[in-house]
Amino acid sequence: MKIQNHTQKIIERTSSFLKSGVIKQKPAWYDVVAAHPPSTDLTKNAKILGYSNYQDPLETKRSNQTRVKSKKIDSSKIHAIPKIKLFEDQLRNYFYAKHPWEFSRPKILVENEGNETNKCDWSHLLQLNKPLDGESVVQRTLWLIKNEKLSLNEAYDKSRFEFYNIRMREELQSLNAKEEGMMYGSLFAEDNLSKGVALEQEFVDDWAKLASEQTQIFQTTRSTNKFSDSEGNEPSKSLFESNNDIEYGDKN
Repeated sequence: MKIQNHTQKIIERTSSFLKSGVIKQKPAWYDVVAAHPPSTDLTKNAKILGYSNYQDPLETKRSNQTRVKSKKIDSSKIHAIPKIKLFEDQLRNYFYAKHPWEFSRPKILVENEGNETNKCDWSHLLQLNKPLDGESVVQRTLWLIKNEKLSLNEAYDKSRFEFYNIRMREELQSLNAKEEGMMYGSLFAEDNLSKGVALEQEFVDDWAKLASEQTQIFQTTRSTNKFSDSEGNEPSKSLFESNNDIEYGDKN
């Protein structure tokens, strides 16, 4: 079945099919589309790229001698959905580019309706039903631009400094709670930073042990060579010197 691109005539065509008996049962969308018929044709047709019929008289000879190749049209891009660009996305990208560690914080990706941010009161940055993150800074900036008539830089700086103050307050509260818990005998698991330092220290200790062994071997070899030189014996050649004698020595 070929593609039906005449959306305005869908009611007429379906009505004729019902009268002729081609369709036995009325479709579920029939009454809705009949009440609100489509006013425009939303199908996208391929654009045929061609050259105009006008020819420059100075280039008639050249056009007769050469053949112009028409460009091929990629059919997969005809019905491609255009990218939606929002001003909020630019603010998000800028904020997370300057604060990459915010990606390490856990986030809730499940949304019930998709407009949870619209239910918040952005006259203040901290919300009860939403954790503090970069989205809070973006929504707070938009609210300041709309309601307090601030410029973009002023609104972003104000919301950003409010974000810093709340973050510092949260860190102080967590440190005070941890100190109080340790004072009353609470035990806390080792954090990721301490684990990483411990693992790194193991490799450093192994390297230091290997370096000390190699240093002792070098010092022992050096003292042996000095002792042989003092007695008048021929010093032992190193491996590099012996290889040079084998490759570049006299064949006789």
